[in-house]
Formats: sequence, structure tokens, C-alpha cells
Amino acid sequence: MYVRFLLSAGLAALLSFTASLAQDLDFNTTAPLYPDGALSHSYTSIGTPAVTVDISITGPGLFSNLSPRRAGTGLNTPSVNFSNAGETKNYSFTFSDPVMGLEFPLLALQYKTDFTNQNHNYQDKIIILATDEAGNAVMPVIPAGAGYSVNGNEILATSSTRADVNKVSFPEKVKNVTIVYGNGPLAGPDPNPQGFTIGDMEWAGVVLPVELANFRAKPIRSVIQLVWETTSERNASHFIVEHSIDVAEFRSIGRVTAFGDASRRQLYSFVDDQSHQTTNYYRLQQVDKDGATHYSKIIAVRHDEHLPALSVYPNPSDGRSIGVQMNEPDRLSLRLTDLGGTYIAFRVIEKNTGQVTLEPLAPLKPGFYLLHAQGCESVRVFVK
Repeated sequence: MYVRFLLSAGLAALLSFTASLAQDLDFNTTAPLYPDGALSHSYTSIGTPAVTVDISITGPGLFSNLSPRRAGTGLNTPSVNFSNAGETKNYSFTFSDPVMGLEFPLLALQYKTDFTNQNHNYQDKIIILATDEAGNAVMPVIPAGAGYSVNGNEILATSSTRADVNKVSFPEKVKNVTIVYGNGPLAGPDPNPQGFTIGDMEWAGVVLPVELANFRAKPIRSVIQLVWETTSERNASHFIVEHSIDVAEFRSIGRVTAFGDASRRQLYSFVDDQSHQTTNYYRLQQVDKDGATHYSKIIAVRHDEHLPALSVYPNPSDGRSIGVQMNEPDRLSLRLTDLGGTYIAFRVIEKNTGQVTLEPLAPLKPGFYLLHAQGCESVRVFVK
């Protein structure tokens, strides 16, 4: 019996549980609100998946004017008085899980060198230190701009009027960011009070303790084999395999012990010998050693000889891209033709779920086309 696998792309898109974009830490509105003058604070359950951000402020220097405090522009330090130009305040942000795409501005940098007593001159200087979860240094990307200079991870005010760094960003995942605020070489030995603002933060998503490379399901006779692969693991305990027939309710059907801590690929498998002769939905619940849990996307598989081995979506297509789902996909065998048999060139984007997307090199004109794959019935594609 040749059993075929079908996963609807529309359903996959609906059920794929991925990190939401643009997770936000708005210092003025995110709860629990930052208390005026606090030197430590925690923001909990930000975004999906949720992440906690712990803030700690250390170092010499006397705060005044309720510094630091939340404001509409970010975490504002209206006034800090250093007793000498070598002192710094260190603003440390630690994320419960590493985050990708972290961005934030730094506002109101300047110098002042026109005091009657030159000993009171000040010059804002910021050094940004960041690390990943392993303690490796991560360099920020700091754009050039008016009113400040950039040297690696150091920003120095070069104007007596306000200058803003519109976006500090990180191309790699980060676990901790420390903003070191102090003075540059133009400062006097007893700088007058000075201040700046750390703007609101956003990031693209959380890097989970287990990075799942793929999660697949395949019918084999009367059972369904589940296979998944991780690219890295941190503090992982085990996986719980969950099953559903309606997506509304999942139940645990098995447990697989995780490797725990690994920087290399790890392969896992599980066989469901109680699957139904209908569409079966699966997801993984990954459990950390500290009890935290995270879910994979949901995948679907069905025992049915009469389902086509090759399907396309959406159908009709817009002519710019064609989603393809096939059992054990062999993208090299895919051929797209018009009804006259003329081959049409395309690019292939392949996903770990067995889905591929075809992008014709030129948009297809309205009409009918045929998609062919070795060992499969050809599928008619309609472009409207």
C-alpha cells in the first residue's frame, strides 16, 4: 500500500506557531511600570514567546530629578552627577532567553564646555557591551550621524546641542546588553550633572533554548513516524509529543528525553501506532530543566491512499509564486509547463516541512499550467 502525505499550506500557515515580530519594551507603558528612581526592575511576559527583561543600574555618581525614570521617549536619566570624569553608570539589560533583532535608540547626547569653571565641563560618552548566552561578545551596529562619532562600540557626543542615535541594532542573538554611560576627553575633573535617554526597545523574536531545525511526519503502513532535529540545545530536559484530531485539543502520547546541552545537530524520532484514519495533528512541547515549556509548530499527516501525492496552493495562483506539497519531495524532479508542454523556468524555495515554493522567473500569464513531479500525478495550476 502506497500511503501518501498531505499537508495543506493554508492550514500550515494558520497553525505555524512562530515568534511574533516587533516585540516591544515601551518603558513608559509596559507593565509592571518602572518606578521613578529605581536601580533595578523586571519586565515580565513580554511578547510571544514571552521573555523577561531584568534591568540593573550600578556604578558611582549621584542621581537626582527622580533619575532614572520612565518617559514617553524611553528610560530617561535627567540628571546624574559624577564626582570625576572617570566614573560611569552601567545600565544592564538581561533577557531570560536570547533575542534576535534587538534595536533601540540612544537620545539626547551632547557636550557642554562653556562653563565659567572649566572643571565642570562634561561630554557624554557611551560604550555598549553585549554578549550571547555563552558569554561571547556581540558587536552592535551603530549608524553614523550628526552630533556624535562612532568608534566600534563607543559613541562620543561631538555637539553642544542634542544629538540622537536613531537605532542601535544587533545582527546576532543577545542575552545581555550593558550601556556604560560616562564622559569623554573634553570633560573636566568635576563634571556638572548630565543626562541621556535609552529609547524603547524592540526585537524580532526570542531564541528558544531548543532550536528546532525541522519537524516532520510520515505514514508508514499503519503507523506514523515523527522525526525532528535540533541545531542546538540549552538546559533541555525532554520533549512531549502531543496529538490531536481537531487542533482544538491536544493530548500527550509520548515522551522523548532530550540530549540536554548541545551545539551540534541532534536527531529524534517517535512512532505513533494509535493514529487515526483521518487527519492527525502533532506538535512538540519542549520542556526545559527549570520547567519552562515551549511549543513547536503544528504539523498534519493523514492515512489515505486516495489523497494526491502532489498538491499546489493557492489554486488559483497569482502567477508569481506556487506553493507545492508532496510526499518525500524531490525538488529536482519538479517541472512546470504550459498546456502545450513548454517548460517554464522557476526558482525553488524549500522548507523543512516538505513544502516548496516555486517562483517563476517571469510572472505567469493568466491561464492553465501543469506541474509535474516524478512518481506523482501531474497537477493543473490555474493562474487568474
